Amino acid sequence: MKSTNLFTKNYFFALSLVILTLGLIAFSDNFITDVGQESNSDPKFIIHGLIVYSFIGVLIIQTNRIRKLNTKAHIAFGITGFIIGLIMIISTAYVYFSVGTPWSETTFFGKANRIFLGTFAIMLLSAYIKRDKPILHKHLVFVGMLLLMEPILSRVAGNTGNDPTTLVPIIWIIMWISLFIYDFMSQRKIYPVTYLGLIYWFVVYAVLS
Repeated sequence: MKSTNLFTKNYFFALSLVILTLGLIAFSDNFITDVGQESNSDPKFIIHGLIVYSFIGVLIIQTNRIRKLNTKAHIAFGITGFIIGLIMIISTAYVYFSVGTPWSETTFFGKANRIFLGTFAIMLLSAYIKRDKPILHKHLVFVGMLLLMEPILSRVAGNTGNDPTTLVPIIWIIMWISLFIYDFMSQRKIYPVTYLGLIYWFVVYAVLS
């Protein structure tokens, strides 16, 4: 049985705002505290950053339309959001591989992030194909986004003077738990994409460790 309350109605919109806030904290050094750093003059990083923020903006716009029951506008903007998402995937892949680090020399988290980027690409495409199934559609998008959070969370820890090995897992797990809570409150069960996504998250890190 589907249940709607203030939490479930606003959850995905609020989660999008949380992702934006974390993203702004993560890269605050680029536009506030260390504007002279080398990456600020590198076109690939500038363009990549703008694309990522654009996609987060898409999430905010689209989830806000759904919570306001403006389904028609949400559907009309869907193809634009999908294209921006694809561009973000291509941009992120370019940034990852332009560094030129061989797989064998890539860090533990770097390997996981490359795997999760490929996973997100599949999930975003699946979400667009299954856009006629709203529950599956939004879970594919946001579970995919949760898989991509490590670079943002690590930079949040660095820019707030915290140990990434402590802060990153805490924030990440809280975000996963919030989705479990949403599922239970809205469906009285945990949606398969949610728990399978979390299991996959653990498996990838277990295999790479």
